[in-house]
Amino acid sequence: MIRKEAGLAFWLDWVAHRGGLWEDAGDTALALLPAALASELELPEETAVTADPDVAREDGALLLVTGHPVVAKAAESVLAAGDTGTLTLAAPRSVPPDAATLLSKAREHLPVDHGRLDPRADATPERALRPVLRVGALVGYELSAEDHFQEQAEVFVDVPSRLRVPPRVSECLARTGHDSRAETALPVELAAAVDYASTSRPDLAVALAEAHRMLEAAAALRRDGLAGQIGDAYAKERARAEEYYAAAVDSLERRAATASEDRAALLRARIESTREERARRLAEIATKYRARHTLTPYRLHLLRVPVLRLALDVRRGERRYPLDLDWLLPAGEFAPLRCPACAQSGAPLVAAKTHLGCARCLAPKRPTPVPAPESVPPPRDGAAAHAAASAEGAVAPVRAGATIAAGPSVARNAEAAGGAAPPSRGEAKAGRTAEASIVRAASSRPGSRPAIPGRALSPSQRRSVDPQTLHKRAFTFWEHAAGGDRRKLERLCAPDSPAAALLRLYGAAGPLYGIGVGSRERVESCSVAVFPAEGRRGWDSAGGEVRTDRGRHDYLLRWSLGPDRLIAEVLPHQSPYALNASTMMARYRPGGTEPATRLPRTRAELDPVAHLLWQRTPARHGAHLAARALASWWRLADPQALRERYPAAVLAAAAERSACYWSGVGGGGYGDAALLWQVPEADLRKAGTHLQRLLKLTQDQPW
Repeated sequence: MIRKEAGLAFWLDWVAHRGGLWEDAGDTALALLPAALASELELPEETAVTADPDVAREDGALLLVTGHPVVAKAAESVLAAGDTGTLTLAAPRSVPPDAATLLSKAREHLPVDHGRLDPRADATPERALRPVLRVGALVGYELSAEDHFQEQAEVFVDVPSRLRVPPRVSECLARTGHDSRAETALPVELAAAVDYASTSRPDLAVALAEAHRMLEAAAALRRDGLAGQIGDAYAKERARAEEYYAAAVDSLERRAATASEDRAALLRARIESTREERARRLAEIATKYRARHTLTPYRLHLLRVPVLRLALDVRRGERRYPLDLDWLLPAGEFAPLRCPACAQSGAPLVAAKTHLGCARCLAPKRPTPVPAPESVPPPRDGAAAHAAASAEGAVAPVRAGATIAAGPSVARNAEAAGGAAPPSRGEAKAGRTAEASIVRAASSRPGSRPAIPGRALSPSQRRSVDPQTLHKRAFTFWEHAAGGDRRKLERLCAPDSPAAALLRLYGAAGPLYGIGVGSRERVESCSVAVFPAEGRRGWDSAGGEVRTDRGRHDYLLRWSLGPDRLIAEVLPHQSPYALNASTMMARYRPGGTEPATRLPRTRAELDPVAHLLWQRTPARHGAHLAARALASWWRLADPQALRERYPAAVLAAAAERSACYWSGVGGGGYGDAALLWQVPEADLRKAGTHLQRLLKLTQDQPW
């Protein structure tokens, strides 16, 4: 009965740990404190305690509940002492799986591309101990001068792989009791695993640093989410202060305009002092609502987890690559595994001809594309003919598996528009020969650089694609999106582009979500109108409507400027002119661009910066601006180095500001971005300069 209240139960356990005794008397408990402990707590050696206010009032017992100074002092004592040690977990009493079962589970858990898992010759599963770090910390959040609270955070990190243990496995490890026999000696069958389980200090140091990074990242993400909840209070207080000082300055200026020369000089001095006081007050408000967090570590356990070690070979033909897998007996799962080649995680293993790696480090290299001919840009009359050829948008169904009829040829449209006759076979052959010679000359010219897929080319390299080709590609794109074929969509989209970012977030449904199609809408048909590139900053694009069973949604596909001609963006506009008008209006709209339809929650694994960008940017500037910011962030070669140097909120604010600035929409100033994200402007400028140095964004390449 007496242990129902958590604060009192904790205090009684702490008293017993410090050498005291206590006896349960129903509604009260009689605690016998050692002399030193009684002096430390300033309590009698015999103290009656209770958690019931009525009992404390009638019987004169000490009321101890969570938040009482005596309980808080006990908690501070425990946190100061810490909880460290090494524990050997007990193996379950159930019969462990045999070698054949483990091999079957290993093949199901770890598929290897171009390879097969086979047991090593004369190798049976061996018992061993695998080290796992359990790190706990108390996280204190300070959201404003009045909002303070604390939370408990804990993380389990596998020492050999330095990866976080999945939540289900960590819960099993936390519930597993320790092996009492390991306090004096290890079991005979585990004697060979002592060296492996004790690990070296560098391994433990690296794993501990990784655990601290995980705790910091989780705490920063939680802090930023909580800070967003009090953003209205900050905005209201700042607005009141600005309104007050604006009225004061306006009153002084009106008085100075009609006052004498001596009086006007005094009033102007008061105006300057009022403006300085306004700046100080706004800085105080920003400091008051600046979110912070602190980590207080209190637990560090090195867990020795009993495992069955399975010695395997990854076979590719006659080649064999050794690989050891550990089956965690308390959890019934395999331990985390990193790529043996690049030490990364999350990608499937691949058995190459020379070594064992993963799909990330053994990805096939893209062939170097041939540069586009650097001849005279396409004439405006040709582009006008192309535009006239596709001005009348065709409508066709885009259901999965539907057959799309090809439109009229380009030559026929050009002849109808301008009256020009189609070229003869000899003229066409001569034109192709001349164009091929130009390409060879451009590729052999010293100092010429190959174009990068998805990146902007110089104006002299841009060439408009055949409108009929763009017409077919647009239909094909929406057909695959409606059919849910992500693999074919990835072939059509440029890597490291906003279109690829939408696919990474939602799979094949990403382009549909990007133009406002709901998750329950069914695509029925679409219309296509092609807009060929024209001018120095033109993009080949196709626009129209995607029609569903619930309405119509405008779209605009933009192709990359490289020779691959892959789709770079999916925009919620019907034409380039509508996009330009929306961008121009956004410069004068206080909230940025017009927000898109509310997007569903993504199942993709996002780092803290990407999570903040996708959580906040679509509501402010629309999904296409958020996709540009994410594409630029995911294009970084080493984002971890930036996350170690700058807070996640600062990096997210810098990425959003860069996307807005180079896209020419509102919200591209450092001051506005710092106020919107509630981050220091000086840190934002440093992070923004650092990002620009790495990404080299331009108006032609705003991601």
